Amino acid sequence: MEPYTLILLCILVMAYILIRLENRRDSRNGKKALLRQSFGAIPQRENRDYGGIEYDWDFEQTNLSEQEQIDEITWNDLEMDAVYLRVNNCRSFAGEQALYTALHRLSQDREAEEALRGKIRYFGEHETERERATYLLHCLGKEHGSYYLPVFIRNLKGFEIPNIQFYRFMRGLLFCSFLPSALLLDTRYLVFPLFTALANLVIYSFQKYKYSANLSMLRATLGVIRTARLLSDPGKSGGGEPFPDLGELAQRFSRSARKIMRLNTREQSGLSGDLFSLLNAYLVGVTLSDFIRYNKLLRELDGRKEDLLALYRRVGEIDMAISVASFRASLPHWCEPSFAEQDAPCRLEAEELYHPLLSHPVSNSASIRRSCIVTGSNASGKSTFIKAVAVNVLLAQSIFTCSAARLTLPRTGLITSMALRDDILSGESYYIKEIHYLKRIIDSLTPETPTVCIVDEILRGTNTQERIAASCAVLRYLAKHNCLAIVASHDIELTQLLERQYDNFHFSEQITDGGITFSYKIHSGPADSKNAIRLLEYMGFPEEITREARELAQPRG
Repeated sequence: MEPYTLILLCILVMAYILIRLENRRDSRNGKKALLRQSFGAIPQRENRDYGGIEYDWDFEQTNLSEQEQIDEITWNDLEMDAVYLRVNNCRSFAGEQALYTALHRLSQDREAEEALRGKIRYFGEHETERERATYLLHCLGKEHGSYYLPVFIRNLKGFEIPNIQFYRFMRGLLFCSFLPSALLLDTRYLVFPLFTALANLVIYSFQKYKYSANLSMLRATLGVIRTARLLSDPGKSGGGEPFPDLGELAQRFSRSARKIMRLNTREQSGLSGDLFSLLNAYLVGVTLSDFIRYNKLLRELDGRKEDLLALYRRVGEIDMAISVASFRASLPHWCEPSFAEQDAPCRLEAEELYHPLLSHPVSNSASIRRSCIVTGSNASGKSTFIKAVAVNVLLAQSIFTCSAARLTLPRTGLITSMALRDDILSGESYYIKEIHYLKRIIDSLTPETPTVCIVDEILRGTNTQERIAASCAVLRYLAKHNCLAIVASHDIELTQLLERQYDNFHFSEQITDGGITFSYKIHSGPADSKNAIRLLEYMGFPEEITREARELAQPRG
C-alpha cells in the first residue's frame, strides 16, 4: 500500500471516530438540557404500564404497623395514584419505587426523616450537583424488567439454577473424557469428549433461556452498583455531601460487579450475531461454566443481601429526593411541615392550604383544634377541602412537603371513608360497604397514636332518621377515642346534636340573577343556606318540577 494511501486512510478513520465522539457528546448534552428543563415542571404522564412499581412496597408494608402505613382504601379515596404521578419526576426505576413506597408510609424514623429532608434541600439548592446526579440516574433508566429487582434481591436463592452439582459433574466429565485419547495417543477415543460436549450443549440450550432472563436482573443490579459508585464520586456528583457512605457501600460490591460484567459481556456477545462471538459463547456454554459462576455469584450476593437492599434504597432515595425538590419548585407555594410535640393536643393549623392536583387552586386557612363538621351546599368545595387536608397530612409525613404556606400537625395515623360505590360483583350494597369502611376506621384507633379520620357524607346510604342517629353515635365515639375526625356533611342536624364535641366550618355561595357563584373559601360555623332546588332552576329544569320541589321543601305546621 502506498504511503499516501495509508495516511489518507488513517485520516478518514480518525475523522470518523471524532465525528462519532462529537455526535455522542451532542446527544449527551441535548439530553442533559432536556433533563435540566424538566426540573420544576409538572411531570408529563407517560403512556406506559406502571406494573411492578409496587413490588418494593409489597415487602416493606409487612414490617409496618397499621398506624405507619396508608391502606388501599385511603390510597384510592385520595386518588394517590394521580398524586404519585404529579410528584414523580424520577429518572430511574429505583427512584420510582422509592417514591411509591414513601407515599404509602407515615414516617416514624426520625433519623431517616432528617436524612431525606437534607437530601431534598441539598438538591433544591445545588443546581450543578442535581443535574449531574439526574443524568446518572437517567442512565440507570426504567427498563420494565428492572422493577422486579427488589423481589430478586430478597429471594436470590430462589433464582439459582437447580441441580448445579450435576452441571459440575458434567463439566468435570468433559475434561476427563479427553484423558483416554491423551494417554493412549489414539484419536478414536475423542468420541468420548464429543458425546459429552453434545450432552452439555443440549443441557446449555435448554437452561439458557432461564439463565438469560435471570441475568437481566444481575444487569439491573450492576446498574445500581455503578450508579451508586458514580453518585458518590465528587467528580461525578459534585461533592457527595448528602450521601457520604454511598461509595463505601458500593465498594463492597466491586468484585461482584466485575463478575456480573464478565457474565453479561459473554451473554451480549452471543446475542450480537457475530459468528466468532456466537462460536465463543457456545464453546463456553459447552463447559457449563457460566451456570456454575452464576450460582456462585448469587450465593455471594445472598450473603450480603441487606447491604445490597440498602444500596438499592440509597440510590432510589437520591432520585426521589430530586423528584420531590422538583415537585416543590413546581408548586405555587409550599412548606415543610412543623410537627407538634408528642404529648401536645391533636390539632391542625393550616395557612393557605390547597390540593396539589388543582391547576388553579383556591387556598384556605383553618385552625382545626378538635374534630369538626364541614357543611355547605352542593359543589361549594367542602369535599375538595377535606381531601386537600388528608393529602397534605400524608405528604407532610412521607415526603415532608405540603401544598400550603404553613402546616402544623401531630405525627398521626390517617384513614378515610370517601369514594364509596355499590359493589355489584360482591353483592354489597352502598350502605353495607359504608359501614364496613366505618368499622375499619373504628378498629384502627389506638390510645398511643392519634388518628386523623376523614369522612365524606357519613352514612348517606340509609334513611334520614336512622342516618342522623347512627352518624351522631359514630362521630361521638370517634371524638372520644384519640381521633381528629373531619367530616363533610349535608346534614345540618348533626351540627346541632354534636356542638359540644365538634367545631363547625362551612362553604357558601352567592346567588344572583345570573346564576350561582362559589368562592371556595372556608368560614367558621355551620352552613345556613341550601341550593339544591336553585341549581335545578339554574340548569333549566321545567318550572313544574322546581315549583313542586319548593312547596314540598316548606316546613309543615
